[in-house]
Amino acid sequence: MSIINGIIVLCGIVYCMPQAFAESGALIKVQLQSTVGIRLDDFPKSIQSRVAKSYLNKPSSFWKARAKLQIEMTLYRLIYRNSFHPQKGRLPLPPKELWNIQVTKPKKIRIDGHNLIAVQYNFSSVLVTGSSSVQQAEPRLTVIGGIWNEDFTLPVDPEFLFERTGYSCMNQTDFPPNSVDSENTKHFFDPSPSCIEALKIHVGRVQVVMNFKRIDWDPVIAQKFRQGDTHSLVPNLSVLSKGLANNRIIYRYIPKNSCAIAEGCVGGVGWRRLLQFDASVVNQSSRALALGVITPHSELVKQNMFEFSACHGHFHFSHYGSFSFGKGMNQLNSKKAFCLESTSRYSNNEQTPLHHPYNCHNQGIAAGWGDDYIAGIECQWIDVTDVKGPAKTVLEFQVNPDQFLCEGKPLLDHQGQYTFTPTEFRTETGEVKNRIACDFSDQWNKDNRGTQIVSLPARGSYVTSLCQRDEDSPLRNCGFTERGGLQQCIPGRSVKYKCQTSTSSTPVVLRVCEGSHVLGAGTACTYLESLKQVVVEEFENDFEFLCPRGRDEKEQGGNFSFYEAAAHAQDLKIALDCQRQY
Repeated sequence: MSIINGIIVLCGIVYCMPQAFAESGALIKVQLQSTVGIRLDDFPKSIQSRVAKSYLNKPSSFWKARAKLQIEMTLYRLIYRNSFHPQKGRLPLPPKELWNIQVTKPKKIRIDGHNLIAVQYNFSSVLVTGSSSVQQAEPRLTVIGGIWNEDFTLPVDPEFLFERTGYSCMNQTDFPPNSVDSENTKHFFDPSPSCIEALKIHVGRVQVVMNFKRIDWDPVIAQKFRQGDTHSLVPNLSVLSKGLANNRIIYRYIPKNSCAIAEGCVGGVGWRRLLQFDASVVNQSSRALALGVITPHSELVKQNMFEFSACHGHFHFSHYGSFSFGKGMNQLNSKKAFCLESTSRYSNNEQTPLHHPYNCHNQGIAAGWGDDYIAGIECQWIDVTDVKGPAKTVLEFQVNPDQFLCEGKPLLDHQGQYTFTPTEFRTETGEVKNRIACDFSDQWNKDNRGTQIVSLPARGSYVTSLCQRDEDSPLRNCGFTERGGLQQCIPGRSVKYKCQTSTSSTPVVLRVCEGSHVLGAGTACTYLESLKQVVVEEFENDFEFLCPRGRDEKEQGGNFSFYEAAAHAQDLKIALDCQRQY
């Protein structure tokens, strides 16, 4: 037994149980001033003045949403701050629901030679945490009045960052290859020197300072910014159904040597249609759900709770969660193998620390923190290739389906170490998988399941879905429609077209995507995946692209599809006249 900050704690080597929680509180005010805008240079010159006028008249709600996107570009550096500053800890922002953003009126500006419509804005919020947590996060904030400034270089226009700068600004070191896509860049944005140069050339840079200041404890302020229920004295996992609402359909070609094949994430090789989604879990308790260090010789590996993935090159926790799509005989099911780590600070209260020790090496979820598996990560999907749409059905996520995580009090040996109990599950070599012996709390699984109704169209991807964030640029990956169905060409040969519109006032974006012979459809590709993209105006526009070559014995190439959208999202799309040149 020990006493820490007035808390009586019963401790073994791997487990601590607080008997009474009375952590004193700390308040940290967070502020930022910045400029955010929409880059006009992506649009054809013929309509830039009209586009500029439309954004000069946008309401403050539009600009606040855009400012939020830019602020989110700081999350990666702050959540993983200890990796960039070895002598410091994590320093997350308060939950987004607690952000206060005030914007000025929009105006025309130039930054790094780029033309924009932009606003200035002020961001503020308050971190509520325990006093003992502050020292680990940032020593300069341990005294009242203490200040820490975190410098950032941010894109003045936070949309289409991946399309404009590619991987220059993305850090996916700890993630499987190809995890980054146009929709999840905020989770990977890392303003390295190469990124800063890319921002200057392709977007425009904003130098900002995130100011953290320790302020006097004030119960009124604390109550205003306090969030989350973490009073449970044992770990309590809760699925956040709103995470499932962030879902999207993609097409991806899966080769024979893909990890997705090795780990059973898809129904077969070739072009697959995949439903991606976020899976978010929060630990709503005052105690971390700690698993421990995962190495080839650690006890959790010896007990077969974790298995080494030869394809990914690291250990997987294969009983993290299960997913299903549909109902009855047509239901699709899958289990996901993940590591358990803390990636988002969902609660904002005295029991929720700013810093924690958990990652894929030392696994666990801190009190009040959540573990997010974002759409885009390898295997974070359900393969819906064979689902005959259109369909509207239930997407479901259940965490801890097989009770391998102790949502209660673990049963320890005389040295305070976990004990284990056998299960009916086996490894690939037939060995028994053991799980942590646990006295589960009452109703431990009452909130371990989340659902979301998902509409699955008969064909297409998120590129052919409605835009969700007022995205507006020829680079956007939403609001496109298929034109003319699947087309044929001679693999490896140049394909030439001549297109024009009936008026110069409404240019049209024409995107060429690879087609699938097996699926009998185009792959509704993103800007970066396209074979070719052109902006067609009134006069004749000549363009050419290379006919897709074969990928395997079934997909022998020679298929493509057109997708079109208005260059300015607020315009009505008009008819195109396109003629193939033989």
